[in-house]
Amino acid sequence: MTSFKTRRVIRLKDTDAAGVIFFVNYFVFAHDTYELFLEEIGYSLGRIIGQESFLLPIVRAESDYHQMLGLEDEITIVLNVNRIGSTSFTLVYEYFLENQELVGSVKTVHVCVDKTTLKKRPIPEELRQALEQYEKSP
Repeated sequence: MTSFKTRRVIRLKDTDAAGVIFFVNYFVFAHDTYELFLEEIGYSLGRIIGQESFLLPIVRAESDYHQMLGLEDEITIVLNVNRIGSTSFTLVYEYFLENQELVGSVKTVHVCVDKTTLKKRPIPEELRQALEQYEKSP
């Protein structure tokens, strides 16, 4: 199993009036990581929206916060595919400080839908194979 990793520095725009990361930004960071991940596996959002017959909307999102992050903290975001079903998949994003301390996580569930009808449809086999490379073993 391979993990997708990216790094991020907490900037002033990411913080709230108390000087800590604004909770919504955990989701922003996850989505930014998701876009980079899709590019890595050959399914950029531009390709999906412009060329494919399906979309991958998020139908559930949740987050856990273990430690506050502040201005200029550097984090590594590790993305793993947690589960692949016939029409949906679950991604887990874990946020680590440089010392490898887990400081938070986000989980998103994506459903594959037909672009025209917006009805659930099977995940295309090529996409499934790409996701499987990042699937975390139980």
